Formats: sequence, C-alpha cells, structure tokens
Amino acid sequence: MAVVIIFGFALARRPTGGPGRCERLITHPSSYRSVNVIIAGAGEVGYYTARSLYSEGWEVAIVDSDHAAADRAEALDALVVRGNAASTQKLEEAGIKDAQTFIAVTAVDEVNIVACSVAKGYGVNTIARINSPDYIDRPVSTDRLKLLGIDVAICPDLVAAHKIVRILMEPPALLESDVFAKGRIKVIQVTPGEHAPVLRTAIRDIAWPRGANLAAIFRKGEVIVPHGADAILPGDRIVVVGDDESIHDIQKMLDIAHRKGGEEEPIQKVMIGGATRIGVNVAKLLERDVSVVLFEPDQELAEAASAQLGGVLVIQGEPTDRDLLIEEGITSADAFIGATPVEGKNILSCLLAKRLGASSTIALIDQVELVDLLHNVGIDLATSPRIATVNTLLQYTHRSEDLLSLAVMQQGEARVLEMVVTPGSKVAGRTLKRAGLPANTIISAIVRGEQIVIPHGDTELEVGDTMVIFARTEAIPKLKKII
Repeated sequence: MAVVIIFGFALARRPTGGPGRCERLITHPSSYRSVNVIIAGAGEVGYYTARSLYSEGWEVAIVDSDHAAADRAEALDALVVRGNAASTQKLEEAGIKDAQTFIAVTAVDEVNIVACSVAKGYGVNTIARINSPDYIDRPVSTDRLKLLGIDVAICPDLVAAHKIVRILMEPPALLESDVFAKGRIKVIQVTPGEHAPVLRTAIRDIAWPRGANLAAIFRKGEVIVPHGADAILPGDRIVVVGDDESIHDIQKMLDIAHRKGGEEEPIQKVMIGGATRIGVNVAKLLERDVSVVLFEPDQELAEAASAQLGGVLVIQGEPTDRDLLIEEGITSADAFIGATPVEGKNILSCLLAKRLGASSTIALIDQVELVDLLHNVGIDLATSPRIATVNTLLQYTHRSEDLLSLAVMQQGEARVLEMVVTPGSKVAGRTLKRAGLPANTIISAIVRGEQIVIPHGDTELEVGDTMVIFARTEAIPKLKKII
C-alpha cells in the first residue's frame, strides 16, 4: 500500500466534532506505521486530496496549524497532527519515516518548499503546490525545483488555464473533458439535449459510433455503471469515452448545441472577465490565434495585464456591465470566461454574457456541487481550479508502472483510470468476462498499438494494452490488486 503525507494552511471552518480516534493515536505513532501519504495543509485542496485517497483505501496523515481545518480533517478518520508542516518533529509524528509520498499544499509557497525539503531528507517522494511565477512558469514541473527537494511542482492557476484553453481549442468544444492515452482517447461529461434520440432508450438498443462507449450515468448524485437494460433519462449527465472522430459523432447523437458558425469552425473571439492569474494566462495562451478582450475593474491590475498582453485588448471595467459588454461586441463572442476571484461574479457575468449573445460560457467556481446546477441554468461549463489541482496531485501520487493517470469525477465518487496490462498482471491473457473485475467497474476502451478497441465480454486482455477504466471509488483497491 502506498503512503501519502499532505501539509497546508486552510480557511477557518466550523469544527465538525470533538477529538476522535486519530487525535489519540498521535501519542502512539508506532501504531500507525501504515501511513502512505502525508499531506501538509488541510485547506480545500488538501482536504479533497486526503478524502480522495482515503476513499481508495490509502492511509493518510494531515499536518496543519489551523485548528478549525484540523477539526474538519478529523472527520476523514485520518491521522491529524496540529502544527507547523515544516517541523521535523511534526513530520515524525505524522509518520514521515515510513511514508512513501509527501504532498505540500499550504497557502504559502515558501512553507511548501521548506516542508518538501525537510521531507525529502527522509527519502519520500515529494509533491508541492507552487503558485508564484518566481518559482514556476508551467503547469507541472518535474525538474526546476529538484534541488529544493521537490520531485513534482504543480501550479494550480496554470493547470486551470491550460485546461480551459484545451477545452476551448480542441474538439469537442466546450465539453468537460479529460485526455488519456497520450491524447488518443477523450473522456467527456455531458448532459444530452432535450431532443437527443438516446433519451429513454435501453442502452443495448443505442447504436453508439464506432470507437465510443458509454462509461457511466450521473443521476441526482448517484453514480450508475450502466447495463444493457438501463436507459438515459432527461437531466442525466453521462460519461462517454472515445476517439476524436467518435466524440464528434456523439455530439450530434446527444443533441449538444454547437457554437455559432458550426462545430468545424475555430473560435475567433473570446472575452474574459477578470485579470486574475488564470484570466491573464488564458489570454496569453490564446492571443496569437484568437481575438481576446479582457475586462478588469481594478486600474492597477488592468495596467499590469495590459503590459503582459501585447495582443489583447484590456479594458478597465466590470465584466457584469451590460452596456460595456455590448459595446465591446459580446454578441459576436464565441466564448466568455468568468475568471474573477469572486465565484458569484463569475456566475453572474456568464449568465449575462449568454443572454446578450455569447455562444458559450465558462465560469470558474469553488463549489464543485454547483457544476450540474449551473449547466441547467445556461452556463455551458463550470470548472473548478481546485478540483483540477486535486486531479493533478492524484495523478502524480498514483503514477506507477501500471497506473499512468486518473481523473476524479462526481465529487470524488468515481474515477477514470489509465492502466497498463503488465506481464505480472492477473488479467493478462484473460477475457473481460473472466478477468474478475470488481462490480461497478467497466473497461471502456483499450489502446492496443495503433488500434482503439471498444471491448466486450470475449475481448482478451494482452500484455501492453492500455486500458481506460471507469470505476466507482470503492472499487479502486480491488481493481488495483487485480490489474
């Protein structure tokens, strides 16, 4: 079993309960030798990372100096150590001598750097969240901070910016998607349109395009791994796996609205509300190929953004100013992105932009629970930088010879994993129906050399196959043992 340690600072939260089993265990660290991961920081990113790992069967320790955040973390039944994440004493209380991975996600870059440097002295793998451009200029770095004891450095704002641009520029446009098998396989989440012919039809009677497969149905918070007799109902959000060609055909099957001008036409004009680091980096990534307008009410931030973005029109003004949006051509915008630091303003500006004629809207949000709600009221895509960061952290925490990457879905209730069949795998040489896969698991696609295979019960798994697997979270421990 792997070990992970997470450190960090957090916003104050109301305590969820009194001292529990985990706090008492601190006085007996030898009884908690099986800790896999230590996390420095029990803020939103640290908490969700810990919860995701714990739900998969990992043993997690959390170090944080904020008592309210530590109280909240104790609800996970994790080992919680209260104190400075960069303290050798606190790390040893958390089990650093036996841990495999240390994750530093406090709100302070320098604390994360020092904590990783200390943890590296114990021989563990280290992952740090780093925000400042003084230290990192790419979404993920595996080399620049090695001398400081950091094996993997992740910049949340750049991770989120690159994801937004990929969703904007790559087909299928404006769908929540993740990429697997070096870009050959896409996994999209989408709610079928009200006129989609697949609605209320048994899945076994749906003629999915070649190279595509239905992996899951999300219905009112429930995760359904579908069977032939199941049907897609209005309001369901579904997960579909496929290559570019099949995903393109699925958009038509699912009655997914395209931006004006047709789905084949590249975007030409994007408007962004907010000169945050995410907003500025999205503009920077787009400015060579797309006409970009950025709105920022703060004069100093607007001037700083203008100095960085030579090919972008930066306007000092509110992204919720109706007259200003119309004046700058919102009616001809292919996409509007709400990227201010205020979640509510992002939602309102997107709703306004959509009403005024923007083809598509993307809102940056903090509360993952809002994703489905916002889609239902007219926002095309709600994305959370925190969840994008958690996904990236988990990818590097899990990365091994047979597990290449993963994505977390439905508020942590489900996973998509990219796994390789190795010579020692129990499934090598077996057909799917005899592979012994746990319930609530489906191998949605297989990449075999240059071929993409949508498997069925009699498909035999071969050494070297790359599998894209959808699974409910509780099935992950058994799945990893089998594969």
